[in-house]
Amino acid sequence: MRRLALQSALLAALIIPVHAQEDLDRLPQFPKLGPPDPLPEASCDTAEANGGGWLLGRWVAPRTRLEFTGKPQAIAWAMDRGGGGGEFGWSSDSSVEGRVAEVSGCSVRLVADSFVFQAVLTDGGRLYGFATSKAGADVRMVFQKER
Repeated sequence: MRRLALQSALLAALIIPVHAQEDLDRLPQFPKLGPPDPLPEASCDTAEANGGGWLLGRWVAPRTRLEFTGKPQAIAWAMDRGGGGGEFGWSSDSSVEGRVAEVSGCSVRLVADSFVFQAVLTDGGRLYGFATSKAGADVRMVFQKER
């Protein structure tokens, strides 16, 4: 009797996965979605010229400080990464300087020798962006204005 029960249990265990796969095959198949866009949708017209006054000052993120100085139309920037420059091959406490290549009322593109940073100002007042090194490595960063 025990042997018959064991054989029945084994047979049932083999049948269940077959039926489960058949059920999965009957579900509608959807195309796989690609990765999300690297930046959120801009809240302003990025083609409209802007001096970039909204950008001036210090912006902070974990282990990172980004400071914009200068006059509108000629803005310089400096980024200090404390203990986290490894993704770009920098030392643990690094400083990089560059210039603002493009700016609108809510977007910015920064350039330096080692990377390019593109960002969008979100409705919540955060600067959401990503940096791409010359080697093609991407790092996402979210800054908020220092108070």
